[in-house]
Amino acid sequence: MDVLLRVEALGKRFGTDTVFEGVSFDVDRGSLVSLVGPSGAGKTTLLHIIAGLQAPDSGTVGHVGGGKPQAILVFQDYVLFPNMTVFQNIAFGLKARGLSKSAIQAKVMPLLGYFHLEDRAGAYPAQLSGGQKQRVAIARAMVLEPSLLLLDEPFANLDRNLKMETALFIRSTQRAFGITTICVTHDLQEALAMSDRIGIMLGGRLRQFAAPLEVYRRPVDMDTARFLGPVNTIGHSLARLLGLETCWLRPEALRLQRDADGPGTVTAAHFAGHYLSYTVRVLDQDLAVYALEPMAQPGDRVRIHVSNQYPPLMGDAFPEDSCA
Repeated sequence: MDVLLRVEALGKRFGTDTVFEGVSFDVDRGSLVSLVGPSGAGKTTLLHIIAGLQAPDSGTVGHVGGGKPQAILVFQDYVLFPNMTVFQNIAFGLKARGLSKSAIQAKVMPLLGYFHLEDRAGAYPAQLSGGQKQRVAIARAMVLEPSLLLLDEPFANLDRNLKMETALFIRSTQRAFGITTICVTHDLQEALAMSDRIGIMLGGRLRQFAAPLEVYRRPVDMDTARFLGPVNTIGHSLARLLGLETCWLRPEALRLQRDADGPGTVTAAHFAGHYLSYTVRVLDQDLAVYALEPMAQPGDRVRIHVSNQYPPLMGDAFPEDSCA
């Protein structure tokens, strides 16, 4: 791939507090990269350094291929001009560059259509929903045709039911315009769905940087694995019961079967929207199990099966021969 941006050994401190250190990764031209982590992990600080708004204390941000790319940062609160209409907000950067009215019209109108804002062109920010404000902010950046788009917590001000829809829209927009994009967010599900590469920031370091499926299935350590979701540790006794080697399994890798003589007991069952979550007590251990359809009720005795569709976790902390 053609690398556009190279981050090498980046570090940042505020006083005596280290925000992060040793952060290195490449961003391929035309790709969408997400950096995820808990609050306080330094994601936004890292984005501001890439944007040139802050200076690092160590390391470099290099622009591969000659020339510094034009980077535009879309802030978490959008920073729309309240006294300007949607059209005027999107056109602001073009007007500042001295383009003629006809040239501005020619550039802004197609974007209004693409972002489904035609009927809101004359509206003011106070009259817009959170999702509409975000689309205006992204359109205002896109109209300037940047080579690098930086998104700071794009899902923070959206309702839960809009987040995935917005993630997929950002992905389709990024692909349609071919603009290299870096997004920082703590919304893990959305980041996994829309990204070419995902970076996990924990404890002041970039723990892993890889394709979403690889990060999820091959986490480099237990902290990373658990940040991405629950992990079941299958120790020796439980492994013998299940006919496995010792290993680590995600909840979706397990299946339940009601059986009055089964070794496990369902202690809790919760409906979580698009799946059901069970807690099963077996051999003095609690296992998390996810299912798409009802499998059991609290108090039911069950047998536990392992699905071949979901491999055990692997990585530096997870031996390759586990769950053989």
